[in-house]
Amino acid sequence: MWVAEFFHVLVGILWIGLLYFFNLVQVQSMPKMTEAGAAKPYTQIILPRALFLFRHAALWTVITGIIYYMMGRGGKLQGIPSPEIMVGMLLGIIMALNVWVLIWPNQKKIIAGELEGDALAKGKRIAFLASRTNAWLSLPMLACMVAANHGGFGF
Repeated sequence: MWVAEFFHVLVGILWIGLLYFFNLVQVQSMPKMTEAGAAKPYTQIILPRALFLFRHAALWTVITGIIYYMMGRGGKLQGIPSPEIMVGMLLGIIMALNVWVLIWPNQKKIIAGELEGDALAKGKRIAFLASRTNAWLSLPMLACMVAANHGGFGF
């Protein structure tokens, strides 16, 4: 069972790390990169790879989390099932859906140059808001995951 937990934590770290990178570094740096003429190389070289890892880390975090949860349903793992882990799973699934349904489709069109004018602004806004929502949802999700194995939220 430790293998499922290990891979769940590993891909979860990759996913949340990239999420924080996009929200705390990229969003703040993109205007300066545009002014310096570095935005196009970044969006054509680095961003597609980062988004590939981001969306697949989201997918594999959910898959390995479900596997880990199902293995623990027999009562062998502390914290599974618990109300906290159920809330954390729900938040994680919502976040993964945001990645695959809102963030990635819009980013793909933006990178490919398929959007212009108002459509471009709308695509950027949707991707930004979905990503920012995920950043905020990650906090209670992580709290639920930790609480599930450390006695819950009861004081």
